[in-house]
Amino acid sequence: MSQTKCLSQSSVHDFLSARKRSSTLIAIGVMLCIFSPITLLILISLTRLDILASSINFVTGIGVIVLILLVAAAVALFIAGNHWLKVHENFEYEECNLSEETKEQVLKLSKEYENQHLVLKIIGITFCILSAIPLMTGSLFIGSLSNSRIDDLMTGLSTATIFLVGIGVFFLVKTNIVRDSFNIILQIEDYTTEKKASKKIIEKYATIYWMTISFIYLAYSFISKNWSQSWIIWPLAGITYGILEAILSLKKKKSISE
Repeated sequence: MSQTKCLSQSSVHDFLSARKRSSTLIAIGVMLCIFSPITLLILISLTRLDILASSINFVTGIGVIVLILLVAAAVALFIAGNHWLKVHENFEYEECNLSEETKEQVLKLSKEYENQHLVLKIIGITFCILSAIPLMTGSLFIGSLSNSRIDDLMTGLSTATIFLVGIGVFFLVKTNIVRDSFNIILQIEDYTTEKKASKKIIEKYATIYWMTISFIYLAYSFISKNWSQSWIIWPLAGITYGILEAILSLKKKKSISE
């Protein structure tokens, strides 16, 4: 059984402030990970379309270097963001108890942030929806270009899609981390007492999961040299993680009820 925590106003303030700092760092890190293959895909597309007079091996090398640099920068931001997430991180997994005064203050801050959260959420979702336009634009040239040319064109246009998705995800990640901070303290929505218990188990294996996905992505991409399509591993990995999280949550909830 989780231990009840009586939270002081100062500890709540430190927790909310730290999570706000981490939200920007982590959101930028996620965005950089999404952006990382853009340079590579653009260079490959321009070379295959004979716009760039360079060899595929050369532009691939440049693109991979940029990709690694962006991923390295993202990892640095994740480490910095994780440092702030460590501030009272036990609140995220343990049952919390608030005095009436502290609860009223947190509720007030949560309501004040709700409008900003809605705006950022709308912006993020809008960018994600707009990300389909570049690929739909490429389909307009299907009748006038050969299949190979269409593939090369779509590779280039996919970079615009990735860019728009990256911007949208930045806003969604940033605002959700901040909003979750209030939910963690108030123990509502995804952070009820039962869900906190299952979340502790899930987080234990999250690092191993994403390191494995990173290894699979890099190994497959280097071996197959199919950088223009291997990026699909990331959205599939995100969906799979969501499914696994839901399954573990259901199992934990069932074990608690029994």
